[in-house]
Formats: sequence, C-alpha cells, structure tokens
Amino acid sequence: MTTLYYKGSGRIPWRRLPKEGEFRACYIGVSFYRDVSGQQLWTSAAQMFDERGRGFILKGKRAQTETRGRHPYMTEADAYELVKGALKAYRDHHKHPPARVIILKTSRFRGEEADGILRSLNEAETEYRDLVWVQESYDAKILRDGDYPVLRGTFVELDGKGLLYTNGSIPYYGTYPGLYVPRPLLLCPHPSSDSTVAQIAEEVFSLTKINWNSTQMNQRLPVPIRAARKVGEVLKYMAEGQVVSPDYRRYI
Repeated sequence: MTTLYYKGSGRIPWRRLPKEGEFRACYIGVSFYRDVSGQQLWTSAAQMFDERGRGFILKGKRAQTETRGRHPYMTEADAYELVKGALKAYRDHHKHPPARVIILKTSRFRGEEADGILRSLNEAETEYRDLVWVQESYDAKILRDGDYPVLRGTFVELDGKGLLYTNGSIPYYGTYPGLYVPRPLLLCPHPSSDSTVAQIAEEVFSLTKINWNSTQMNQRLPVPIRAARKVGEVLKYMAEGQVVSPDYRRYI
C-alpha cells in the first residue's frame, strides 16, 4: 500500500527526521550491476534527497574490476562525472547545493576512485563529505545474554571502524523478527571523511528505516545502497545509450 501511495500520489509516506542544526545533506548510494548478457559491468547510483525524500536515478559508465570480475570500482574520470551529475541533480531540484555529501558504497574506495569523487566535491565547494565503505560481511559477532540476538541498533567502535547491527531483537516486539542470526555491517570511513564513525553509524541506521516499498522496519541496508541495487536490476535490460528515467518511482 505504501508503494501505491507513493507512486500514485507522489507524496512521501514517511521520511528521515533531521536533527536540529543538521546541515542539508545529499546521500548517494553506489552499486554495480551486469547487463542482461552478463558480460559488461556497469555503475548505478540512487541519490536520496534528504529534505524532501525524493529519489533521483543516475546511470554510470562501465565499471572496472580488480581480479576476475571481483571488487568493482570506478575510474577517476567516471567517479568524478557520477558525483558531478548527482550534485547537479540536487541543485536543480533544491535550487541550492548541499552543505554535506555522504557517499555509501559496498566495495572499498580505491585511490583513483576517491580522488575523482573528492575532486568533484572540491569543485562544488562542498563543506563536509563522508565516503563510507559499507562492508556486508565480517567475522566478528556480538553475543548477548538470554535467548535472543543482540538488539537492533547495537554499535561497537573498532579502531576507527564501526560494527553496526541494523537487524536484531526489537524490544517493542519482545522478540527477534528474523529467521537467521543477524549479521552486522562494518562501516569503514575513508580517511577524508569529516564525521566520526559513531555519527556515520547513527545516520546509516536511520537510513535503514526509509524504504517506501515495504513497511518492514528492520531493513539491513541503508536505502541509498538498497535503491541503487534495485535500480540496477531494471537498468540491466536497457540498451546502451537508451534514455534513463531519473524518477525513482518508476523503479519500485
């Protein structure tokens, strides 16, 4: 029902509540997908407009991989163009640039990739920026006394990185609403990031609650990454050079 409400009326079912004094921010989720033939690897990005909750879709260039199709990344030029396009879309929509940009990605930031992103942010005179590698698997786990897993929202700082449980037991339910043992996310901020890992974890956690395609409150991934992946499942069927609709409602 929330999807029909959003797609039909254009109104937003709910949105992230910004804190008092919080800077206007632009969230960019970067994901990679293969075309329908499975031969070419591409970059997709779903940008979430925080203030109004709007989603904007961008299709990147062909991605590169380190070894045997693993660890995808963008070249410096492609990373620069992708972020430049995202900032232009934000300015066109809001009529002003964001004071802060947060880029979330599920693969590590290579040096050339980060250089391209930072060059684009510097040209746009972005005051604050956070580049975060959201690692989906990590060997360390946290145990809790009792019959249920750790609480959803549990966070532990690990030498500049952060272990965050976006799934877990929920006191309101009095149980753990899941089938398997919850797995934490490891948040790895790039050295150029301005926020602390605790601040980033709080923000990532809040972004797991924004999914207008579901009323489930315990999504594992933050919506910019989740949306970018879902968009990639549609974009893989589009021919190279075909016009891509920027309206996120068309992809859910």
